[in-house]
Amino acid sequence: MAELTTIARPYAKAIFSHAATAKAEGKWSSFLQKAASITADEAMVQVLKNPAVKGDTKCEILADLTNDVAVDGADAFLEALAYYGRLLALPAISTEFETLVAEGQEALEVIITTAFPLKANEIQMLESKLKARHAGKSIRIETAVDQSLIGGFEIRSSDTVIDATVRGRLSRIAESLTA
Repeated sequence: MAELTTIARPYAKAIFSHAATAKAEGKWSSFLQKAASITADEAMVQVLKNPAVKGDTKCEILADLTNDVAVDGADAFLEALAYYGRLLALPAISTEFETLVAEGQEALEVIITTAFPLKANEIQMLESKLKARHAGKSIRIETAVDQSLIGGFEIRSSDTVIDATVRGRLSRIAESLTA
């Protein structure tokens, strides 16, 4: 996984630079997401791994399948990936690109994990608290449910974890009692 990320990062940076110059981050994002989902399909993986299928053919297949979200430079990008045998890295490239876009937009991506699904007003309340804490950044929230938390919530961003769960509190109490 780390190796794939290492391979993907320079491609994502190059695309991001190109997309930012052309003000086409959204179009490239759509293209990369679609290309990533296509190349993640098991049947497509077999085609892309098949040495009997030429790189040009692989590019044509991907170009045809992503035609509805085509963007200037996509064909040349796919050709470069095919030439260097990196078409299977498209999902990682897409992920890295989205990270760069979020950083460029000063957006904070957070995952809020709770024991039970959050209501819309609870998500809005947490979002407003996060916006106050991270002034100047937009907040993108993804929610997850983990019943082992018992209650409360856990908020994770790229560099911060806020643990306000019952499981976390019980764990801290147990540590203080045994210390």
